[in-house]
Parts: sequence; C-alpha cells; structure tokens
Amino acid sequence: MTDTVEQTLAVAPPVVGTPAPRRRRRIRELHVHLVLLALLVLVAAVPGLVTWHDPYELDGLPFTAPDGEFWFGTDEIGRDLYSRVVHGLRVSLFSALLAVAVALVGGAVVGVLSGLAPGGPVDRVLGVLTEAVMAIPGVLLALAVITTYGRGAFVAAVAIGIGEATGFARLIRGCVIRAGTLTYVEAARTCGAGPLRVVVRHVVPSVYHPVLSYTALHFGLAMLAIGSLSYLGFGEAPPSAEWGVLIAGGQKYLAHAWWVAIIPGLALTAVVVLLSRIAYLSQEDHS
Repeated sequence: MTDTVEQTLAVAPPVVGTPAPRRRRRIRELHVHLVLLALLVLVAAVPGLVTWHDPYELDGLPFTAPDGEFWFGTDEIGRDLYSRVVHGLRVSLFSALLAVAVALVGGAVVGVLSGLAPGGPVDRVLGVLTEAVMAIPGVLLALAVITTYGRGAFVAAVAIGIGEATGFARLIRGCVIRAGTLTYVEAARTCGAGPLRVVVRHVVPSVYHPVLSYTALHFGLAMLAIGSLSYLGFGEAPPSAEWGVLIAGGQKYLAHAWWVAIIPGLALTAVVVLLSRIAYLSQEDHS
C-alpha cells in the first residue's frame, strides 16, 4: 500500500500555481512583445532619438536606393524615407490609440449600463442602438463622419472608434452579466454594496483581462483601418508621413523604386502582427 502511494506521488503533476514550461515561455514572449511595443511608443513620441534627417526636407537625389546614408532610400523628391517612416509611426500609432480610446470608453459605458440590468428598458434601448450602428458597414460609417466633419487623422480615428465601440459594448456587456452571477458579487450586493461600488470593486477586475486582449487586437485593426482611409484619400493628406499616405504615394513607382511603397507597408504589417501577437498571448495567459 505504501509503495503504491509513493509511486502515485512520484508521477503526480506539479503543485498548482507553479507555471508549466509552456506557460512560462508564453509569459516571457508576452513580456518581450510588450517591451517592443513600449520601444515603439517611445520612438513615436520622440522620433528624433533615432532619426537624423528632417522628414519633409530634400536631403538627397530622388529615388536613391537604400544605402548607408539613407537606410530606406529616398522618395520621388529626395526626402529620406527612413525618417518619414519613423515620424509616420507617431501619426499612425497615436491615431489608432485615439480610435481605441473612443471605442473603449463608448463601449464601456454602453456595456456596463446594459449588463447591470440585462433585459431591462435601458438594455433594450441600448441594444437597439448598438444593432443599428452594427448594421452600417464600418467603412461607410467612417466615410459618413469624414464627409461631415472633414478629413484628417483625428476625424478618421474618431470615426473608426465609433464603429468599433459596438464590439466593445457587446463584449463588456457579456462580461458584466457573467460577473453578476459570481458568488462574491452576489455577496457584496447582499451586504448592501451599491451599484457603483460593485462595478468598481468587483466587476471591473473580472472584465479586465478579456477587454485587454480585445483592445490589443483592435489596436492593430484600427491602425489598418486608419491607414486604409489615408490610402483612399479620406484620412491624412500629403505631405504627411502617415503610413497609408506613404503607401499610396509610392505605389506608382513600384516598377523602379519598390522601397517607396513596400517599406512603409512592411512597417505597418510588422506593427499589426506585433499587436495581434500581444492580444493572443495575453488571452492565452489568462484563459
């Protein structure tokens, strides 16, 4: 009998709470990606740290291929493409941040109000409004806002944020309803805690991780959407260094100066993949 117990303990899984090797690798990878994102934010905030040319000045001959002086080459009028890509990161990243902030704030207000009283009159009214916005294609909604208030990165970001707010609202509503069924939330209500205290102390921590993953994913999608609007001519306009503008301006020179459009496109792809990977890893880490 003793031998059997000892054999069972010998093959028993690790103590709960000790991260498995795969989980530790995911956590390390998530930390690495977050450090990379922090570096990108720093570069976007202070692009002069890593650039030495003015992104709007003519520093070389047109269509100079990438070399030791111009790392990404020059564009059609001789501007340093590396400096333009780095400075364009600020416009693209912070525009996407604004779009996500608008979507998160709007979605949180609607989602929490609906989730606190599911099936009630407030939930029904907000549900109808959310479905009405969702019925409009995101691009069409963005174009309507831009047509009304004018083009530019700010207007494009707000337009994208309004369209994305419905997804945040549905996610947060579901999380709030699920959190409302938890034992400790019901105990807090029984002890006399008011709705605001329940939301702040108990509901918000339970929806934090799903919303964080969703936010990281839609951060990248917002960058793509804003770049697409600029590419189509409804966002930023030349001579802005926004990545969608750079791609649109360089596509006509692909045959003999591929770097003018391809490098900004690769930069946009790399940042979106980084954000998507962060969303995936943060979701797995707390699943």
